[in-house]
Amino acid sequence: GYTTDDLRFIWQSGDPVQLEKIALPQFDIKKEDIEYGNCTKYYKGTGYYTCVEVIFTLRRQVGFYMMGVYAPTLLIVVLSWLSFWINPDASAARVPLGIFSVLSLASECTTLAAELPKVSYVKALDVWLIVCLLFGFASLVEYAVVQVMLNNPKRIEAEKAKIAKAEQAEGKGANAAKKNTVNGTGTPVHISTLQVGETRCKKVCTSKSDLRSNDFSIVGSLPRDFELSNYDCYGKPIEVNNGLGKSQAKNNKKPPPPKPVIPSAAKRIDLYARALFPFCFLFFNVIYWSIYL
Repeated sequence: GYTTDDLRFIWQSGDPVQLEKIALPQFDIKKEDIEYGNCTKYYKGTGYYTCVEVIFTLRRQVGFYMMGVYAPTLLIVVLSWLSFWINPDASAARVPLGIFSVLSLASECTTLAAELPKVSYVKALDVWLIVCLLFGFASLVEYAVVQVMLNNPKRIEAEKAKIAKAEQAEGKGANAAKKNTVNGTGTPVHISTLQVGETRCKKVCTSKSDLRSNDFSIVGSLPRDFELSNYDCYGKPIEVNNGLGKSQAKNNKKPPPPKPVIPSAAKRIDLYARALFPFCFLFFNVIYWSIYL
């Protein structure tokens, strides 16, 4: 070649490189991303040799990856958060949901690693997939912590004591309300017997003479000394104990199995996770898209 004493390359003013007919399927090239430079080099013993260079910055089109990578992985991460709203003792539902999320994200990472160019630096898509995988794994770890709290004997005994104390306080109030009622139902005795009579004759007796006739009318309330505890409006004896017998039969039925005691600490962890995980992921998205867009 020739040294700079004989030949020298200089870029023309304006835009010497035209991009009107250049188009790539997966990349965008803009004029603002083109840089012109001088790469003249010096070789010992011979001198300087002229050189010019142009640098093209290619921007990958995100439309395909937005629908094929970002949207599916985003939905998988949100799907892993649904376990925070499932009952802590429902391990048969929460564990498969967490494992499914982690395996789906890992499979997506493996598939994209085979398609994208193998380079030594970390790509933007790698950062997104790694963070999504960490969120899916964190939701599974969160349930492991909930299980530790759920099976802690000390916390279970403390929760049982708290429940027993609350039931005891409610029982005292219920016992006070059961006074002067029929079978503790909260219904006064005279109203209960009146309802029994009404279900049989469907009319209200207004005096003792109505016990001997079938034709009577609804007139106000009953006198204080009027009782229907033994006879109805037709003079037929009333079996008041039937209702009591039915209620006793219901009480004699086998009680339902006791509900599992869930410590409040386990519920509190799920409650915090419902707010913490979405907030952290939203914060990551703000930083991610502000850098790579």
